[in-house]
Amino acid sequence: MDQAEADSCSACISRRAVLRGGAVGAMMMALPLGCASSTPTPGPILAGNVADVRVDSLQVVPGEQVFLARDTNGLYAMTQVCTHQGQLVSILTVGQATVLHCYGHGSEFTTNGAVVAGPATRPLEHLRVDLASDGTITVQGDQFVSADSRTLVG
Repeated sequence: MDQAEADSCSACISRRAVLRGGAVGAMMMALPLGCASSTPTPGPILAGNVADVRVDSLQVVPGEQVFLARDTNGLYAMTQVCTHQGQLVSILTVGQATVLHCYGHGSEFTTNGAVVAGPATRPLEHLRVDLASDGTITVQGDQFVSADSRTLVG
């Protein structure tokens, strides 16, 4: 992020503020900080092959602001951008539970994008997933679908 982007984004956390946080600040230095755009990459996003996505998995599409997941009903994708102030949401596993956590202001979401804890009040946006006959997965970064939408895996 360049200085102009940082200056225009009220949700950004300065590294100096993080460093003042002591141990928590040190831990957060390893996390992606800064602001994201309000939407993922527009248009098609190549997201790998279905053979590499196991049932009950959730992952970030490398180089994109998109989560790709698979459950027993099929494949789905969501934006990684928090609906509160546009920071990136991270996968957090505590014991057996997995949540999507925004380190910016503490919002948490289920692995299907529903809000668990605020200040966010809106769920993460779901994106259309296309599956080619050869198993190639394409996420349509500008086509929003309902949270229960799944792409069947044959």
